[in-house]
Amino acid sequence: MEEIKKSSSSTYGSMLRIDITCIDGHTLLWQSQPLLGRLPAGNLLLTAAETTLHNLQGKYVYPVVHKTWQAHQASLFEMFKDQPLVLGGDDSAGYSAKYCCYSLLEVLSNLILDFNLRQVTESGSSVAVERDVCEAVLQSVASKGLRLSCLATDCHTASTALVRKKFPDIKHQFDVWHVGKSISKKLAAKGKLKEVVDLHVSPWTRSIVNHLWWASKTCDGNPEILIEKWNSVVHHIVDKHH
Repeated sequence: MEEIKKSSSSTYGSMLRIDITCIDGHTLLWQSQPLLGRLPAGNLLLTAAETTLHNLQGKYVYPVVHKTWQAHQASLFEMFKDQPLVLGGDDSAGYSAKYCCYSLLEVLSNLILDFNLRQVTESGSSVAVERDVCEAVLQSVASKGLRLSCLATDCHTASTALVRKKFPDIKHQFDVWHVGKSISKKLAAKGKLKEVVDLHVSPWTRSIVNHLWWASKTCDGNPEILIEKWNSVVHHIVDKHH
């Protein structure tokens, strides 16, 4: 076997090509698959396989998944038809996302009642699409005759305006996790300001957010008690406990 002087490898899609030169100057070309003209056969076959996969999914898989989801959803609607529902709504899109999926969760059972997916471009912006998918999923659930009692969402003003104008019978609340996240961001921003940097805001952030969770959990749904307990965080910060 002749000693190899030089070798190089390259890929073209799914094909591997190796060029070898021995010490006597002989060259050898090896390819992992045949060519169809100038096109590696595997590249063409993979394209055909992907097309076939999408066709099979569209013809068999997606219809079965959709039918199964409809049957499951119908059983959920039947389960909750006579109950005042406490719901949580949230989207999975960020400001740079192409799609927005809004899901509606029944809080006590932790079950998804419905969801809505659409492209951001259909509404014009990430803020607008969140409002639109929220409205669509609420309309869908309400059209099944379910009693929508309370809805917890993030703090976006679009969601607040939507519920107030189009679903006035729903008691709208802000999800504590989103409120806590908003407070953390604001405290972090304040802590960087020159005039307050010496007040050491950052070490208090976690305790302040934990206090919010405690106030929300122990207020028994009473907004006045919630506000009193939340405001008491100031006393902890200045070390007044009487």
